[in-house]
Amino acid sequence: MIPDYLICLECESPVYVFEWKEDRVVEAICTVCGNEDVAQFATEQEYEELSVDRRYWSD
Repeated sequence: MIPDYLICLECESPVYVFEWKEDRVVEAICTVCGNEDVAQFATEQEYEELSVDRRYWSD
C-alpha cells in the first residue's frame, strides 16, 4: 500500500513528492531541507516506531 506521505528524518517535515515501488521509497525530495537520501525518509508507522525506540533518543 502506497503511503499518503513520508516523513523526512532530517527535518521531520511531511513529504508528498516521492516515488514508491515494491513497498519502499525509491525516490524522494524534501522541499523544506532539500534531502534526497531515500534512507532518510520514513512512513508514518516507521517514524512512530523510531520515536518509541530509545536507541534513537538524544538524551
